[in-house]
Amino acid sequence: MKRVALGVVLLTMVNLPAAMAAVTYDEHGVGFVGKGDIQSIYDWNNSDLQQNAAQLSFQFIGAGKVTWLCEWWTGPEQNRKYHTVSESADAISATVAMDPRKNKQGQITGFQLLGTEESDSDSLAVGECGGEGAGKQLVEGSIQYEGSEEPMLQVKFADGDWYDLPLTL
Repeated sequence: MKRVALGVVLLTMVNLPAAMAAVTYDEHGVGFVGKGDIQSIYDWNNSDLQQNAAQLSFQFIGAGKVTWLCEWWTGPEQNRKYHTVSESADAISATVAMDPRKNKQGQITGFQLLGTEESDSDSLAVGECGGEGAGKQLVEGSIQYEGSEEPMLQVKFADGDWYDLPLTL
């Protein structure tokens, strides 16, 4: 009986790194992905991760639609005219910049997520009020989500498929 209990404890300790995996990020793509999460997805050992890390890419995706209102005033002060316009985005899709985190020995221990990168200069960011009209401002409380509110972080190796990285707290 003692041998069985010892075996269970040792087996648990061997699997401990996977249980302590860490994926944290905010809506701006800032956060951290532990190397264990990547190793689990691709069934890599530490050597594989070290060799392949430069070929990893991260992105945010989200299905659905986001709408918001922008407001501005025109005309002379005594005859001002109030305007609103509805802006929208059909989906959230953005590349996430990353920087491998290394220990003292130079081994990658995870990936610092540095935020989303602009992928299309013509599109508006959620809550941004562009276009004609001086002094356009977001109408407070007007951002509405349909579908997925929370973007999902994904990872891919080289030209392979994208894999979801859900938050782990």
